[in-house]
Amino acid sequence: MADVYFKFFNAGRHSLNVQIYLKMHRSDYAEKQLKIMQQIDEDHTLTQLANAWLNLAVGGSKIQEAYLIFQDFSEKYQMTGLILNGKAVCCMHMGNFDEAESLLLEALNKDAKDAETLANLIVCSLHLGKPSSRYLSQLKLSHPDHMLVKRTSAAEESFDRAVQATA
Repeated sequence: MADVYFKFFNAGRHSLNVQIYLKMHRSDYAEKQLKIMQQIDEDHTLTQLANAWLNLAVGGSKIQEAYLIFQDFSEKYQMTGLILNGKAVCCMHMGNFDEAESLLLEALNKDAKDAETLANLIVCSLHLGKPSSRYLSQLKLSHPDHMLVKRTSAAEESFDRAVQATA
């Protein structure tokens, strides 16, 4: 029992490190943490998830690998917002915005207030040339401190100041 707990604790600690390094744009350090995780248990769910995160951050041909990891999750486990968003982000990176939108709408049906789903729907809608104001309004209401809301508000304020300065 203690061995299982230790393995889970280590996987969690290393996966958190992977996320932190990716947020710092240090995929090289994230890759080192992932290699440690793979040595402990290559098939562990957290190891696979960290692998998908790293592949998304690296981009290029690694996006397809990330997609396959999320696809594997969707076959093994009940479909969650995390899995659907992961697959959708991979689709967006590969330029398949129609499939991404479908996955994100499925995620939205599971949780209409999920911040990442709403943010991804905004981006996806813009790429498809569809209105995104509905999703932005939902995001502003349910998550006013979300980075996308703050950046959108700052851009709107800058635009308004520029308009006033030319008037």
